[in-house]
Amino acid sequence: MLTQTTLAGPAPAPFLVRRRIAIWRVLLGSILLALLLGESASPPPWLMSAMVLVAIAFVSLALVGRLWCALYISGRKGTMLVKDGPYSMSRHPLYVCNLIGMVGLGALTGSLLVLTVLVAAFAILYPAVIRAEEQLMQDRFPEYAVYAHATPAFVPQVALYRTPAEWTVNVRAYLRNARDSIWFPLMTAVIAGIRHAHDIDVLPELFDLV
Repeated sequence: MLTQTTLAGPAPAPFLVRRRIAIWRVLLGSILLALLLGESASPPPWLMSAMVLVAIAFVSLALVGRLWCALYISGRKGTMLVKDGPYSMSRHPLYVCNLIGMVGLGALTGSLLVLTVLVAAFAILYPAVIRAEEQLMQDRFPEYAVYAHATPAFVPQVALYRTPAEWTVNVRAYLRNARDSIWFPLMTAVIAGIRHAHDIDVLPELFDLV
């Protein structure tokens, strides 16, 4: 977490950066409540099947991507400038994975409104997070400017991929990071369960979700 430092250090993190986890928890809790009380519009069966397949693919990609990123940064975050693996293609691959996962979860709900809210929230919160983290990295690692010039901030550039033949992993730190990624499949299971409960009329339908 970014905290306030002395006048000689980085500036205090903006409110959205410091409170982003709490904001996401409130947002996702509100979406789950809306899904519990309302039912998404039912698209044609072929379209719903396609949306479910997209959702599963995107959530799986997000989970695998986050676990891949964790292999490289676990135990090194804040102490070493990691430029290999996924970080050779993008400076913020974890956030790329988060966006992919959000799109997958939004598609699974079957609600265009929910999907739009998730993507919009990401677009509002994460640019500020990225700016704050990049400032911190520039202050901590003098070579970061060269890395930033050569590597895209967000959209990965596959042609830049590089990785050493061997990489030492801090297992304890990796398991902690892996635990933080479990919420993607958990949310997938919860949303799928809520949709099924509506299909068999177990949950009330107080309003329609577009």
